[in-house]
Amino acid sequence: MFSIIRTVVALLAAAALIAPSAAVPTPDVAPGPPDVSISNIIYGGTGCPQDSAYVSLSSDRQSFTAYFNKFIVYMNTATDNVKDARKFCQLNLAVNSPPGWQFTIVQTSFTGYASIGPGVSATITSTNYFSGSANEQSFSVPIYGPTYRDFTLRSTSIVGDGQWSPCGTQALLNIKSELQLSGDGYGAIRETRGSGNLSRIYALQWRTC
Repeated sequence: MFSIIRTVVALLAAAALIAPSAAVPTPDVAPGPPDVSISNIIYGGTGCPQDSAYVSLSSDRQSFTAYFNKFIVYMNTATDNVKDARKFCQLNLAVNSPPGWQFTIVQTSFTGYASIGPGVSATITSTNYFSGSANEQSFSVPIYGPTYRDFTLRSTSIVGDGQWSPCGTQALLNIKSELQLSGDGYGAIRETRGSGNLSRIYALQWRTC
């Protein structure tokens, strides 16, 4: 299986837990078309039990957000509590595009709250692919302790570097999200205190085809 791998190493400063980046535009990329919709949303996994996740498409069709309210990892090696140190969620959805248009995912943003002690690190991973294709985009972002704060981290690919959806039809998109803690000590990744949800924003780029 061919994979397109982009790994962004996040440097976590004391003032903020942010790794900013931006998608690189190209002349053949167009604004989002009208009449885009998302349907047939199916999800499951240790990080997203039934009725714990939902997806929202932005009004400009430039992104969609997946929200999780039970996607929490926790570890404390001092008490041998490591059974919840890794969780995942498999999300399947249909993105319906109008005739003559196709899209690709160009940026994945991760938000949540990190409570990680010394000697512990977290890895946030997202893998995207279209049904029927062996081509994947995989983004992995580390967070290193000690740190205790809300975070927003972004992984970026070059426009056109990822896989484009089928032209002018329903694209069955698969997204596997993973959270994992490792090391010796205490750590947790959970929902942000402000929104109450851990979320991932998937930025889209559109083009005519």
